[in-house]
Amino acid sequence: MATNSSELNRLDQLRHAAGAGPVLILTHVNPDPDALASGKALATLLKSAWNVPSHLLYSGLVLRAENRAFLNLLTPEWESGRMPADLSVYSAVALVDTQPGAGNNRLPENYVPQIVIDHHHPLRESLTPVPFADVQPDVGATVTLLSKYLEAAGIPLDPDLATAMFYGLKTDTRGLSRGTTPADISLYLSLLDQIEHSKLIQIEQAGLPQEYFQAFSRGLQAAVVYDRSVVANLGLMHRPDLPAEMADLLIRLDKARAVLCLGIHEQTLYLSIRTKPLGQDAGLLVQEIVSPPGKAGGHGTMAGGQIPVDDQDAGSLESEIIGRFLQVMEDTGEGESLS
Repeated sequence: MATNSSELNRLDQLRHAAGAGPVLILTHVNPDPDALASGKALATLLKSAWNVPSHLLYSGLVLRAENRAFLNLLTPEWESGRMPADLSVYSAVALVDTQPGAGNNRLPENYVPQIVIDHHHPLRESLTPVPFADVQPDVGATVTLLSKYLEAAGIPLDPDLATAMFYGLKTDTRGLSRGTTPADISLYLSLLDQIEHSKLIQIEQAGLPQEYFQAFSRGLQAAVVYDRSVVANLGLMHRPDLPAEMADLLIRLDKARAVLCLGIHEQTLYLSIRTKPLGQDAGLLVQEIVSPPGKAGGHGTMAGGQIPVDDQDAGSLESEIIGRFLQVMEDTGEGESLS
């Protein structure tokens, strides 16, 4: 596919923003496959196109069995650690799959990164001073944006990177069933004959601990079904990504138009929202129910947020969020237990 002048111009802007290196590549807390694959893709572009080194650093936890297998098998370049005290040793700081001010990354609040590549809603005012920002909320996954730069630079994908990008795109769009564009579909199809099927199988069939099924059982028992929506308050959680997994499952309930799952992990309330295709925009919905100091974002049929509990009563905070959600969904009845 021919590369147009606009793509080459953007590639040149990215090169200029990166500097001579090293580039510090960051993503959101508790990164998912799209985030991990996007960081690897950016690091590959920087090194292969311009011999610019980079350092991939994530914070939080990667606990979901599939994501842990993904990290170990396909993106081992990522390191877990604290934010460096001195960012001046880097020629640039890049955020992938997140934005400054989103509240879900460890970038210092007043620091302006040099590069931001993301696909989440909303477009934040904090992007204005960023030298290179490519944020497209309509696109299904951040890897789709990175693929354009790799293609423009003529960088071939090795099997691990191709598999990582494929799985990142697959999981963020649920196999192209939500929030996709022609660019997402084109990338998905082009990667099919480049992936390492044996590694993909190991990831998708990763073993699950007993506590996973116990937590899921509690989540199903906690689910309350209303006329248009489902709410599951998971209470104290052993992992912060449980609401997302529960929401992915519960949105498949035939009468549900939207799902809210929420719970507390280490003094932070995590919540996930899922909506049916062609229904309400989850990214806009989450903005209506999460207010400062909470942070939230998303697009299409999926969104999430987190709210510090601090000195608040956790039960009151959970009730407030659930109340706002039901008000927006115009569900005023008592609801009934799923089980």
